[in-house]
Amino acid sequence: MNKVLKISHFGAFGVFPSSGGEIPLGAKHQALMALLSKADGGVRTRAFLEHTLWSLAQPEQAKASLRTALSTLRRHLGPEVSKLISANRERVVLDLDKVDLIGSSENGSFMDGFELPHEALFSDWLLQVRDEPSYSSPRRRAELGEGREYSRAVLDELLPRIAVLPFVYRAPSRGTTPLGSMLSEELVRHLSRSQAFSVTSYLASRQFDPQTVTPTEVASVTGVTYLVSGMVHVRGREFRLKVDLQDACRERVLWSREYDGSLEELMAGECEALQDVSQQIGQTAVGEAVRLVQFKPLANLESHTLLMAAISLIQDMRPDQFNAAQDLLGVLLQREPGHPLALTWMGFWHVMRVQKGLSHDRQLDTQLATHLAASSLKVDPAFSLAHTLKGMISSHLLFRFDLAQTSYDLALKDNPNEALALLLMGDMRAFQNAPDEAVRFTDAARRLSPLGPQRYYFDSVSATVQLSAGHYARALALANRSLQANRLFPSTLRTKAIALELSGRGEEARNVVRELMEVSPDFTLSRYSCEVPATAVSSGREWTRALRAAGVPE
Repeated sequence: MNKVLKISHFGAFGVFPSSGGEIPLGAKHQALMALLSKADGGVRTRAFLEHTLWSLAQPEQAKASLRTALSTLRRHLGPEVSKLISANRERVVLDLDKVDLIGSSENGSFMDGFELPHEALFSDWLLQVRDEPSYSSPRRRAELGEGREYSRAVLDELLPRIAVLPFVYRAPSRGTTPLGSMLSEELVRHLSRSQAFSVTSYLASRQFDPQTVTPTEVASVTGVTYLVSGMVHVRGREFRLKVDLQDACRERVLWSREYDGSLEELMAGECEALQDVSQQIGQTAVGEAVRLVQFKPLANLESHTLLMAAISLIQDMRPDQFNAAQDLLGVLLQREPGHPLALTWMGFWHVMRVQKGLSHDRQLDTQLATHLAASSLKVDPAFSLAHTLKGMISSHLLFRFDLAQTSYDLALKDNPNEALALLLMGDMRAFQNAPDEAVRFTDAARRLSPLGPQRYYFDSVSATVQLSAGHYARALALANRSLQANRLFPSTLRTKAIALELSGRGEEARNVVRELMEVSPDFTLSRYSCEVPATAVSSGREWTRALRAAGVPE
């Protein structure tokens, strides 16, 4: 294959076209070319480049700096040579098949005399390369960038990126109002709290004119996957929000929907309309991910697609679909070794395998989940979702509530909006016979707009907590909503059966138990007593009696 570019690593760093001459580059562009040409296969993640070359910048600034640097570098390289560099939302690739790496250590040390003032991470990388005993192949896998440290700034790189443009205000008068901007800013907050997206800051979105900008323009600048835009009309104290969700790359409108809300709710920070928008955007993103993994080779899919599809399939009761989630997470961990988010969700997969009754070895799944939580926390000791996983293992598999409390406290210290930690804390409080406190925690968790496919699980746990508080009607309402999304989840069926029996609706309870036994044929009261911590408290013993009355075998 013809080489179109030469790069000299040793002595004075240089980049040369094969036709002759030298391409003058600034220090940052030289460093960028060095990182790419030294990488395995010429591939670096955007997160790694942003973090290594702009470590002092805020995440949005670092992203913008990398985009600008790539654009300028291509201009310096010229129209033909610049084709060697390709980029998508996750990675930047230099085609090493067309690059000739010239020179050797006899010409001097690696990038002799080169430095980037104030960029300590690049300096560390440079020292590591210079200290290597040999430098025979740029494609070997013993590279910084595999098994790298994942700082908090790049933890969300596995999430799809989304931008919200200010909503356009429409009114019969010529007056102006900040309502469109307020709604956009609040929606950004809702999407951020959902932890389903990497959300472009509201201030970054304001640079675009929502009436003239095209989705591809926004995507090229911000690197987003999804774009939200729309308009708002006001009638008295009510508003109607028309929202468009677009695929930013393909300029395709995924849906257009209308939502009604009150200005009083908006001003109080409790706007149900925006919560609905956030949840439906999350459901759409997950649905797109599941659709793509069904017919596209996994190697061709972006990392965020693999993650979101895996999270969705973890919720599925069908063994083949549930096991497919493990396959997706395995591919993701091969691509992103040691990424805390991927490790943590793999840990949740093992916990949910026990909870769904699909585990063949409860002890082994517990050990594997514990190991994955520890591996994630080794990378990022404060990572809230990993502490939540650790707490779930302690409370739901080991019944060590003291250890679980410590883990949930650490999770909420790192992220007070960690919805799953709040939910599981409430569940644990129900085990500990504190039902009123349990209800407060689970209600708070459901208000934080969890990712779409997890909604059934939040409703299921909340139903159990309402049951512990003696709120049978509320427990039934939440259980029914959970079953609409996942009609085969055994825990929800158990809760519904108990609530019906304790409400004096014995025949309906027996019908639900028949459904439960079809889903879990080997379910018994003795197994229930072993697997559900709540059976140790007075309300739990009452639940056992209710299940016995409804027909569950001993």
